[in-house]
This record gives sequence, C-alpha cells and structure tokens, in this order.
Amino acid sequence: MDEREWQTFVTVVAEGNITKAAEKLFLSQPALSYRLRHMEEAMECPLLIRTNEGIALTPEGELFYDYCRRMIREKEELHQMMGTLQGEVQGTLKIASSINFADYQLPRLLNEFTKEYPKIRIQVKTRWSQHINKMYNSGEVMVAIVRGEYKNSGARVKLLEEPYCLVYKEKVSHEELARLPLIQYHTDPSIAMVIDNWCSENLPQETMASMELDSMVTCRHFVREGLGWAILPYMGLGSCAEENIYVEPIFDKKGNPLIRPTYMYYNETSTKLAAVRTFIDYVIEYYKKNQVVHLPGYNVVVDE
Repeated sequence: MDEREWQTFVTVVAEGNITKAAEKLFLSQPALSYRLRHMEEAMECPLLIRTNEGIALTPEGELFYDYCRRMIREKEELHQMMGTLQGEVQGTLKIASSINFADYQLPRLLNEFTKEYPKIRIQVKTRWSQHINKMYNSGEVMVAIVRGEYKNSGARVKLLEEPYCLVYKEKVSHEELARLPLIQYHTDPSIAMVIDNWCSENLPQETMASMELDSMVTCRHFVREGLGWAILPYMGLGSCAEENIYVEPIFDKKGNPLIRPTYMYYNETSTKLAAVRTFIDYVIEYYKKNQVVHLPGYNVVVDE
C-alpha cells in the first residue's frame, strides 16, 4: 500500500460515488474499480458495498478508511517536521471555503499569506457552506471557512460578521417595496431562509420572487440596472456598495441587525502540523487588523 492508494480510497469514501470519485482522481471508472479490487485483494476482504445510491463501507472498510486517513496525515506530519528542522515552515495545507468567502476574501488573504510563507503548498476546495461543513466533519480538509451556524467538532474562531442588506436603486417604503420585483438567486439554504423570514415579517403582503437567477453576481447586475430589489449579505454587494445604489442593513422585529457570521474551523490534531498552525494564527491576526464591513453608522463587534 502506498500514498496513491490511501488517497484513492479516502476520495472514494468522501465522494460516496464511484463516478464522481473517478472524475476527481482523473481516472476512468474501470481504472478506479481495478484499484479498489486490488486493495480488497490485498486486504483479503470486501471494503465497499456498491448500491444504487452510491457506496457504503463494510466494517473492514471502516477500519481501512481510518487507516488511510491516519497514514496520509502521518506522512504529511513527517514532511512538515523535517522542514521545520531545516528552519522553514513548509508542508501541505488543505482548506475548504464557502463560495462567497472564496470570491470576496480568500484570494487576497492567500496572496498575502503565500508571500510570507512561500514553502507552504495550499490545496483549496470551494462549495456552499453546508457542503464545506460535511467535508470538514469527514476529515477531508484540515481547515474549513464556513459562513453561517453549523455544528462541528473541534475548535472554531469567528473571523467576521457581515450584515444582510436590502439593495435597490433608491430608498422606498416597505409598502412600495412589496409592489416591486423581488430578485432571488441560487444560494446557500440558510441565506434563502433569512430572506424569506424578513419578507414575511416586514412586507404587507406575501412576496414572490419575480426573477430567480443562478448566482449572487447575476443578481447584483440586475439590481444595478434597476430591474428589481434584493437582499444580499454584505460580502455579496460587490460594486453595489460603491455605486449609486441604495444599501440598507436589515433588522429583525426586536431591532437586532440580521448578520451572517463567518467561522474558521479546525481540529487539534491538525494543529500539530506547522503549516496548519501557522495558517490559523495568520488568519486570526489578519481579521483583527482588517475590517470587512464599511457601512456608515454600522458597527459589529466580533467575539470568538
């Protein structure tokens, strides 16, 4: 058994599907199936059960999966410890980030980090926050940056809070707003729930979306052209925050601002790796120094 086979098995389990795993590993399905058969022959027992819904682990497969993850981690720990002996922080950092954080924050953050630590290799995956949460809990990544509230094991640090904002070409009353086109977009379910709840609590009549778009970016373009109004988290405002567009943070019935927190998750095992510990410390300090929200009269205190 070698690292290639360990990573192959971990990927198959993470994807839960042979077809998806083959695509991710840049293998044909027959080639991947051959590798899996080779592993089962080496272990002299079945490791996977193939079903119509995907794959499931046998009891032996559970043990083998834990073994593969441990071996991958221990090999990475060895590389990083050897690098530390040479006086350099190096190694591989596997992180996953929510799509919107990756769009609006992660590029600059990683650019500055890699300038300071050029020997650290970074592997990045982006998904909706609910998917990132699953990836973190399965051990697929060392560090996860998630927007919204999720249950996770390990430690977490709140990096920032951003308000949800109503955006339209001009300021109008809620009565007028209810008669204007509402623009919705494909997003994380937790954001959609905030929007639906605010509309039901603040508009005089039930409001149905007049336009349903594929992304937050497309929604922003439509708002800029005056085609309707939307509710966007602050990071999703983009150029709407800078152009002549009306932006208003929204509140619940008690007058509390509706906010979306962003957390960084990590476990204690991964912090034994120098690259991971260095990245975690760097990100925490970065967000102590860099303010994300710039709205007149709006201040949010971020605590851990």
